[in-house]
Amino acid sequence: MIRLSILKKLTLTVILCALPLNTVLSQSTPSSSNLSPSSNDATLISPTTQIDYAPLRILLATQQWRQANEKTIELLLQATGRSKQGWIPPETLKKLSCWDLKTIDSLWREYSNNRFGFSTQFPLFIKTGNRPGRLIDDEAYQKFGDLVGWRKNSDWIVFKEDLNYTLNAPVGHLPTPRQQYQFAGGRLEYTTLAQTMISCGLVTYSPPKPVIKP
Repeated sequence: MIRLSILKKLTLTVILCALPLNTVLSQSTPSSSNLSPSSNDATLISPTTQIDYAPLRILLATQQWRQANEKTIELLLQATGRSKQGWIPPETLKKLSCWDLKTIDSLWREYSNNRFGFSTQFPLFIKTGNRPGRLIDDEAYQKFGDLVGWRKNSDWIVFKEDLNYTLNAPVGHLPTPRQQYQFAGGRLEYTTLAQTMISCGLVTYSPPKPVIKP
């Protein structure tokens, strides 16, 4: 019996030694390829600004929506050279790198199954009577805010603290145009951003034809 037991142990040892190391490891540890930077993340480095978007991908892949929203605003500030100021004026936002804007939007849409993202918000922005690059009226932007959940009880919420950081949030709830609360919910920034989306080919838009009254 002792000899038989020793023989079994030797046989098992030989089998394990014959297996490739990566096969043994793959059976004993879960894959983290979707949760950590990989060689594929080299494609997430902007050729225009040299900003690395891999950290944003990781946050979105792990559904850390709050951190991803904050990281998005941080990356937009970096991409426009406004990190020190902490805000982006409209004229600067118009010059935002299209590669960076498209990458941010693509990552948000991919990991939220198209529930979040700038291009997800855009048709809702238009649907509520707003126009890219133009301040129409307060009511139109308020309707947009109501639709995406940026307003409650007829007032703008505090973006950083009162947002819904789950997939149960309204469609287009994230990302926000700015991190902190601002009167009118970042209306000027978003109206400019909408125009930049069109300029970059992120979305298409045909202005409504004027109605000629008899």
